[in-house]
Parts: sequence; C-alpha cells; structure tokens
Amino acid sequence: MVSETDVWEYCFCKQCNRIREKTELKATNQGIQCLVCKGYALEEPGWVICPHQKLSAVKCPRAGKGIYKHESGFDCSDRCYFRSTEHGLNRTGTRH
Repeated sequence: MVSETDVWEYCFCKQCNRIREKTELKATNQGIQCLVCKGYALEEPGWVICPHQKLSAVKCPRAGKGIYKHESGFDCSDRCYFRSTEHGLNRTGTRH
C-alpha cells in the first residue's frame, strides 16, 4: 500500500513557510501533517510547467500558485529552486 506522503513526495507548509519533504510529513486520520510544526496547513503539490526549470512538466510543491503571465512569457514569484543542486539549500519557497 502506497502512503499519501509517498505520493506527495514534498509539499509547501504554509505555517512553516517552507517546502517539506516526505520524511517531514506524516499521514494521520486528519490528513497529512507537518512533523516540524505539527500543523495541517499544507499545499498539495501539482504538475506544472515551471518557468525556472524549462521542462515539459515538474511536480511543483505549490502546484504553480506563484506562476503568472507577463508581456514576454511566464514567470514565477516563488523562487524555491527545489530541484536545483546549485540552490538545493534554499528550500523555503520564499519570494525574492
């Protein structure tokens, strides 16, 4: 049986204001819980075309909520760099 935390892999915790990995999440009767803050205010990840990754689709921790259109294309107000090895330690998902 696959756990819901395995399906999510990671998500964005609104209470912590950080991206949380599946090792920091727990499936409970009340839903997915952040083990750091013990809260349930989590955004489910979703597949999107990330303007920063330039790939066909990536599983975004915020499900693309920061993506917006401007005159020369698309950008994202979230600078999470969650898949980048160069920025691997910046996992807050905060805006610049």
